[in-house]
Amino acid sequence: MIIKNNYSKNEKLKSKKAIDLLFSKGKSINAFPIRVIYTSKSKLDGIPVNAGMTVSKKNIKLAVNRNLIKRRIREAYRLNNNELKSHLKNIDNELNIMFIYSTKEILPYALIESKIKVLLTRLIEVSEVVSE
Repeated sequence: MIIKNNYSKNEKLKSKKAIDLLFSKGKSINAFPIRVIYTSKSKLDGIPVNAGMTVSKKNIKLAVNRNLIKRRIREAYRLNNNELKSHLKNIDNELNIMFIYSTKEILPYALIESKIKVLLTRLIEVSEVVSE
């Protein structure tokens, strides 16, 4: 079976209401330098995870570098999100998540990917507890 690694347009977290709810009531998991804030969706829409990425202008001044970091986070998420998606489908749960980059250095892709993997496995563990 071919596993599709994708992060399509309908999986992006764009709703202002959902983002505001995420930051006001969300729980967080940290794997320095990336933090994930997550909440269960209020309305189930068949998409297991809606994800967004953010890099602070305060920490990374140049837009070119902020975009580079966001591309690295997106790619790491895209390649490693299958396990989380299938787990959420199995337990019939859906999440909104936001990745927050919080250091002043531009880290290499390999390090960012390893942190994303750690965060995604922690999200799987946490979602088991939330659904019970």
